[in-house]
Amino acid sequence: MPERYTLENFRKLLREPEYVLWELQRKIFQFRFGDGIDVMSKDWDNLILLDACRYDSFKSENTIDGKLTSVVSKGGSSWPFMQANFANRDLHDTVYVTANPHTGKLSDDVFHAVKMLHLEAWNDEYETVLPEDVLNAAIDAHEEYPNKRLIIHFMQPHRPFIGPTGRKLREEYNLGGYNRMLSYEESNGEREETDFTARVERGELSLPRIREAYRENVATAVEYAEKVSNALSGKTVVSADHGELLGDQFTRFTKPKYGHSWEHLKNKELYVVPWLEIKTNNRRTITADSPTEINRGSEAEVEDRLRSLGYR
Repeated sequence: MPERYTLENFRKLLREPEYVLWELQRKIFQFRFGDGIDVMSKDWDNLILLDACRYDSFKSENTIDGKLTSVVSKGGSSWPFMQANFANRDLHDTVYVTANPHTGKLSDDVFHAVKMLHLEAWNDEYETVLPEDVLNAAIDAHEEYPNKRLIIHFMQPHRPFIGPTGRKLREEYNLGGYNRMLSYEESNGEREETDFTARVERGELSLPRIREAYRENVATAVEYAEKVSNALSGKTVVSADHGELLGDQFTRFTKPKYGHSWEHLKNKELYVVPWLEIKTNNRRTITADSPTEINRGSEAEVEDRLRSLGYR
């Protein structure tokens, strides 16, 4: 039985009318758009994934020449996307260069090699992997594996916000990383964690400023995606694992929603993502080889990264 159909979730449906609307919307979306695209069956040599990138935001900020269309993702967050596209498959002609720690949940026999940048290039100040480090790792992987397909997974535009507006928000509100428990308040002499979304809903964090900070992250992600595409040979596609909610209200009966940790929701803001194909006549010869061992880091280190990234 799917997790959303558990007894507890049926109780939620009875307690919260919003859940009924969400489930109805999920079924309508599924009927209209199906299960989404299988990214591994598409024609590319390099697949650049921008984490939590909405199609509308990408379209507004995109400066890369190519054919832009929208597609439906198989996941509304990173791990469901990876499960649906990568898990239990033999992708031995592909190397995954990733800043997203969810990749570590995949078994060693999926890809030929995996470069875990949240272990190799973590930035302690921003509590993420910065895009220039993903760029450098992608170039290194291209040189090391000239006959492999490459997946290059940036964490941006996902929080933390690293642009000018994001830096100001970090300073003003003591925001750290993009944990769900993103900021801290003093309460009776104790440090009390406060949910990021709750602070936006209470009006403590300005929604227009949050949207501007997200826009800046999208622009940065596009900038580095273009640099990657220029540095690599072969056909490049720029896409996303999933979208993001930025105070979107689906009906007048539901509250605005933020982020992407919504298991009941299935809608265009979360599931419709960009698919930008960049033309080239310089294709690579792709071959498959046996998988290599993945450096997964220590359990404590991975847990720390997941917590900073909002997954714990």
